[in-house]
Amino acid sequence: MQITRPRAILLAVSILLLGTFILTRRGAGASSSAQDDELAAARAAVASVDAYVASCKAAKEKYGYSLDGDISVVRPWLAIGGRPDATLLEWRHDNKRRITHVVNALERDEEPEVTEAYGDNILKLNLKDDGDDARFAALVPEVVAFVRRARAADPNAVVYVHCKSGVNRAPSLAMALLISLDRATFVEALAAVRAARPSCRPKYVQAVAVYEERELGRSTAPA
Repeated sequence: MQITRPRAILLAVSILLLGTFILTRRGAGASSSAQDDELAAARAAVASVDAYVASCKAAKEKYGYSLDGDISVVRPWLAIGGRPDATLLEWRHDNKRRITHVVNALERDEEPEVTEAYGDNILKLNLKDDGDDARFAALVPEVVAFVRRARAADPNAVVYVHCKSGVNRAPSLAMALLISLDRATFVEALAAVRAARPSCRPKYVQAVAVYEERELGRSTAPA
């Protein structure tokens, strides 16, 4: 059978579309598989206190503080990391990765350049690195409200939550934000922050677990 030119073009387009569909499905499958692996790892990490401590030690041994200077994107609206310097301003003016607001978990001010650039779009928490669960719990609603206002004012807002190295306070707060704003479970939130920043080892997980139970009415943190 002779194939006319219009039919040949239609056939070629159909083959191209079929190939694109297959590749897209494969990509989606790979992404889903990676997410499943991350969730499985998070569940294993919180199976017991010892398991969680071991997972944190493993992260510290593998990554240490090597990611301190990295900005790790957890969600399109949320990034975490260490204390920023003037290089954060590159993210302030880049339309593709524009950080509009900053949550500073440290007990010290931002660098002068950062303070000048962000002004009232900085929320300072004065949170200790460890053992300040009561203050952490008191601060979470304030952080959630700050992020809600930022996103209400600008649907494309990106909030950068940071501490000194981005391994404890920042990911702990990010987990609480995911629970509140994305309705993620504790395990899903832990998987998300560790996928974005594998060096993290949150210490405020007990406070986050309590927050999950209060916010979602259930707890998925067996430890």
